[in-house]
Amino acid sequence: MGILPKQTIDFSVSKPQATAQFSLPLYQGAGYRTDFKTWSLLVNGGFMRFNLSIVEPIPVTLNMGLCAAAVGGVANCPISITANGNSVVSGYRDTNLNFHLQAFQFNKNWLKAGNNEIVVSLDQNASTQMFINAATVDQAVLPEQTIDFSIPGPKATAQLSMPLYQGAGYREDFHTWALLENGGFMKFNLNIPVPIPVTLNMVLCAAAVGGVPDCPFSIKVNGNFIVKGSKYTDCSFHPVPFKIEESLLKAGDNEIIISLDEEASTQLFIKAATVSGE
Repeated sequence: MGILPKQTIDFSVSKPQATAQFSLPLYQGAGYRTDFKTWSLLVNGGFMRFNLSIVEPIPVTLNMGLCAAAVGGVANCPISITANGNSVVSGYRDTNLNFHLQAFQFNKNWLKAGNNEIVVSLDQNASTQMFINAATVDQAVLPEQTIDFSIPGPKATAQLSMPLYQGAGYREDFHTWALLENGGFMKFNLNIPVPIPVTLNMVLCAAAVGGVPDCPFSIKVNGNFIVKGSKYTDCSFHPVPFKIEESLLKAGDNEIIISLDEEASTQLFIKAATVSGE
C-alpha cells in the first residue's frame, strides 16, 4: 500500500526513537517514569504532540499501549486526542490498570498531505496519570464500521455513507429501514485509499405477506452485480455477508447499490450495513 506502513514509537524507554513518518517533536507535562519503565501524561493538561507525515490524506489508525494509573484504587485519567485541531476523541475514560492496546480511528478529512499534528493530552479534570508505553500508526484502509438502520436518521461512518435512496425509508412499525417499493434502492458510497477485498455485512429480514416472503434483491458495485435476484426468504433479522472482490473496487469513491427487484411482492428490511477490509 505504501502510503503508511505500520510503524511504532516505543515509550518503554527514556529516549523513544522516531520512525520514518512518525515522531514526537514536542511534549510538556509528560515524560518517562523510571519506576514503571514507561512514559506517562504526568500532570493535568500535559500533552504529547506527535508529527505524522503522509503523502496524501488517508484513514489512519493510532494504536496506543495504555494503562490507567490509580490512586486509592480509583483511576481518573481522561484523555483527549486531536488531529490538526480536529477532535478525534474527547474525555476518553480508560480505567484498565493493565497495559492494553486501544485503537483510535482518524478520518482522512482530519489529515492532509505533509505534516500532521496529533496531540494526546490529559484532561484538566484528571486526578491520576495515564501511562503510555507505545504508539503505533497504520494505514486504516477499511476498519470495521457500521451504519445503523434501526433509527430514522442513520449516520454515515468515516468511509461509508448513503448519499441517495429512493423507494426506501424508515418503517416506524418495525423500527428499521426497508426497500419499500419494486425498484427501490439504497445507494452507498464507500471510500477507500486503495482497492482491497471488502466484506459487506447486511442485517436483513424478508417481509412476508400471507406467510410468504417474496423480496428478491440485487447488489451492484460500481455497476457490476455481486448479487442478482437473490431469493432471500429468512423472516428473522440475520447478518448476511457479501464478498466484494478487489477487482471491482478502486481508490477513492465506490458506488454500492442494493435494490429490490421489479418482480418482488414483499419488502426487504435492512437493519444495519457493515463494511470491513484488510
